[in-house]
Amino acid sequence: MTGTVHIDITELLRNPIRTGIQRVERELIRYWPGPSRLCPVIAGRTGFQRLPEGILPALAAGEAIPQRAIDRLLRVVRPLRPDPATVRLVNAELFFDPERARLYSNLVRRGARGVGWLLYDFLPWLTPQDFARGSARLGMPYLRTLRDIPAVAHISEQTRNDYEGRIMRGHGRSGPVIALGGDGLAIPRQTFTPARRRYVALGTIEARKNVAAILEAFAQLWREGSSAELVVIGMMRGGTEREAEWLRRLAAEPKFRYLGDADDTMLREVLQGARALVFASRSEGFGLPPLEALHAGIPVIASANIPSIAMLPASGQIRLSDAGATAIAAAVRDLEDDRTAARLWQEAASLQIRTWRDAAREFADWAQHLPR
Repeated sequence: MTGTVHIDITELLRNPIRTGIQRVERELIRYWPGPSRLCPVIAGRTGFQRLPEGILPALAAGEAIPQRAIDRLLRVVRPLRPDPATVRLVNAELFFDPERARLYSNLVRRGARGVGWLLYDFLPWLTPQDFARGSARLGMPYLRTLRDIPAVAHISEQTRNDYEGRIMRGHGRSGPVIALGGDGLAIPRQTFTPARRRYVALGTIEARKNVAAILEAFAQLWREGSSAELVVIGMMRGGTEREAEWLRRLAAEPKFRYLGDADDTMLREVLQGARALVFASRSEGFGLPPLEALHAGIPVIASANIPSIAMLPASGQIRLSDAGATAIAAAVRDLEDDRTAARLWQEAASLQIRTWRDAAREFADWAQHLPR
């Protein structure tokens, strides 16, 4: 099994952030095991274009690539003229570009069977109220093209269920679940001490992430005299007036910190002092933060519907069927008992959490066996 697998990194190159889908791509590239070569391509106006393979190590390492360097790369791209009978082309991005969708549709219509997409979630279409108005409509070229893609894989059981039952309505193509890794932050395994007072809420701040309920819960706990601390980390998105109001109310609270969009070094520092992670999102495509906390042995308080933990035993977790402020506050009160906390820490330490090397190996195995 040799040859080349082409990977479409259009969004990663043009918006090389270190979070979200781009982070997933970086880790899959970093741990690509071969034996096939991984060749980066981007979607251009006239077709797919090959990039120099030397760009991959820098992207995988998360290095900041200056825009002038990206511009130079785009001047030396070469056209990719894929043979539909032999090409293997994978896409691990969610995109809303109709021209890019057209390139995939044309390739598949020419008979290419070695085209595969890694699917994240369908939240813009299934829960449109959680996104900017018009998001679902803008994403329709992607969704229409997906119906023709010969091979798919999924990051969670929930994604596969939604694809088969709600998007394709029983007419989809079966594909593997390639769950993501929990070791991306490289946090050493932690141990419990009663001195740990810090709870961490991590993730973008938007309505569906339910951060306002976390803030309300801790405000209630502090009124009761709790010594629990809260650190919130995440970039503000639109439509978060309730969250912004709570952040203003709590700005003077000595047991509260809002760190905004912290880098991985800061995330490691904060989590290494945590008693637990709080992740109360109402809807997620996967939910990496709880997995990353558990990989480090740190318990989590999380919504029961988070796909990443739904695929795990319930050890080391307080799962909330109702992630309102009252339920979150009750879970924190439970964890404030040192015996309960010690038990949850012991359970978290017993879990075997997947690594990115595991995920990349499964991704590569799927990509290198795409139908031809």
